[in-house]
Amino acid sequence: MIIDTHAHLGDVLFGKNITFKQNVTTRDHHNLLSLLEENDNVPFPGFLEMDPDTVSESILNEEQARNNTATLQNMQSSLDRNGIDKIWVLPILPTVGFEELLAASKLDERIVPFTGIDFALGEAAVDKMLRDAENGAGGLKVHPILQCRPMDDPLLLGALDAWKQTGKPVIFHTYAYEYYHPEEAYRNRPDYASNTKFVELAKQFPELTMIAAHAGGPFDFGEILEGKEVKNLYVDTSFQSEEVIRMFLREFGPERVLFGSDWPWGCQETPLRLVSKAADKDQRVLDLLFFENASRLMKGEN
Repeated sequence: MIIDTHAHLGDVLFGKNITFKQNVTTRDHHNLLSLLEENDNVPFPGFLEMDPDTVSESILNEEQARNNTATLQNMQSSLDRNGIDKIWVLPILPTVGFEELLAASKLDERIVPFTGIDFALGEAAVDKMLRDAENGAGGLKVHPILQCRPMDDPLLLGALDAWKQTGKPVIFHTYAYEYYHPEEAYRNRPDYASNTKFVELAKQFPELTMIAAHAGGPFDFGEILEGKEVKNLYVDTSFQSEEVIRMFLREFGPERVLFGSDWPWGCQETPLRLVSKAADKDQRVLDLLFFENASRLMKGEN
């Protein structure tokens, strides 16, 4: 069994109505992001000599293109192709919310919809979030960058405190990343995604299972590794290399590492391959990463 703990449906960047569209095709071309994935998420020959602005522009263009293919039909094709049995699908409010993901889950039982904090509702956001938990939300997703909220925001802290009663996991985006071209940079706040602040937040809420999406990112993962003694802190494998996955297996233990792809922003084939490599064919480790850890957290067992 395989559970992917990190995926998205819908246009999380601009809010276009695409989740249930049919026959939305992906771009069939080689780009720097795909080349990195083919090279196991490590630089390929010549990559480090490339102009940084050219690299950033290429990867940003590809990520935005993948965002536009986040349809239920495309997700189902990827799940079928990769033999994935369950998938945690994460909202990013205000563009994609729980109701949209819940509707998708009615069409495909492999989907576990999560909810988010609708900051536009003010204090009522907490009641809405808790109702979603009662109505089937598998966990809570917070994206400080795209929701433009710092980790010390009072409403966010209040929501986390209230979420404790659900016993369900919380996933935070970690590491600073620019999701838009300069003319639209007002749409996001990369400076709000601090790995060190997330570790402190996990310490502040020991009753919550706190998952660092992307394990702190491809360059700043060491800041999350510093939280190895924080027992309620977990990581997912999306966009990480075999070497970094091995580091987290060693420092956190396999019980606190989750298989995640960040589909469609990341392809599912690469982390499947890298998790298998990092586990050194140890079936116990593979079972933990691919489904046992996620299953345990879904039952409220930290």
